[in-house]
Amino acid sequence: MQKRGTKSCGWREVPEDLTIIVVSLLGSTATERCLEAAHLQAEKVLVVLKDGTIMTARGNEVARCTNLGIPAKRQRAVEVACTPTVALLEDIVIPDRRWAGAVRDGLASGAVACGGPVRIDQSLPASTRALALSEYGPYGDSRVAGEAQRLPGCNFAFRRDALLKALVGRPGLVDLDAFRTLRELGGRMNWSPGMSVTLAHPFPDGARLKTRFEHGRLYASSLLTGASSAARVVRAARTILLPPLLTVRALSSAGRGFRPSAATIGWLLLQQTAWAAGELAGAIAGPPIGGFTRWR
Repeated sequence: MQKRGTKSCGWREVPEDLTIIVVSLLGSTATERCLEAAHLQAEKVLVVLKDGTIMTARGNEVARCTNLGIPAKRQRAVEVACTPTVALLEDIVIPDRRWAGAVRDGLASGAVACGGPVRIDQSLPASTRALALSEYGPYGDSRVAGEAQRLPGCNFAFRRDALLKALVGRPGLVDLDAFRTLRELGGRMNWSPGMSVTLAHPFPDGARLKTRFEHGRLYASSLLTGASSAARVVRAARTILLPPLLTVRALSSAGRGFRPSAATIGWLLLQQTAWAAGELAGAIAGPPIGGFTRWR
């Protein structure tokens, strides 16, 4: 039986109330592969290009974002979408065949956001696997369905009206800020195990130590907005412990099938050290010039 709110298309049921937004980090083949997988599962697909152009999957430009930071481009695409549900993917991943159906399941019973597993292709370079472990290690296949506090930023979905309320006064769709605000507004987020993706492409820009430093600085400065000098000093002091702590945490969160090489572990420690240095800078000096426009 065809589900309400879906359109039958051969073997698949395409949700009519969903827009999939693909944020291009790599471009070229990676974007094309993600778009192809997304378009098999939804009629409405938008792609946000590196230059801020927002287009349909068929190549029609619908908007442009002059702020080239990832958070601002995400938010602009959500504003352009006109469906009750929006889901965001980054082109470093490829969604599974039943992914869109799992989005619907994840948002059932009044949840305002949901996300699912991120599998790591073991053929990726060690630097990308290390990045994936630190960013997405906790979001593996072992988690069961239920309420979630955080979701992976490369693979999440929202009720659009709730998300837009959470974004008021924000510099864009920043994961942790949005999650915190949604919870403060009384929203619930769900973990949807069937909403799985595979991180399938090397991501050298994201794995650079400079990038990890900048992201750590943005994270700490955002977390400490309005904080006292004493709170900043305490946060700065704690960064000394972060490299080994974050490395062990990332390795322990890896699934049983993931076997990190010595090179991956080495890259992971370097990246976590760069992140910790960024947090130290963010705690003491605040955000870099340009703020979240530097998150690309």
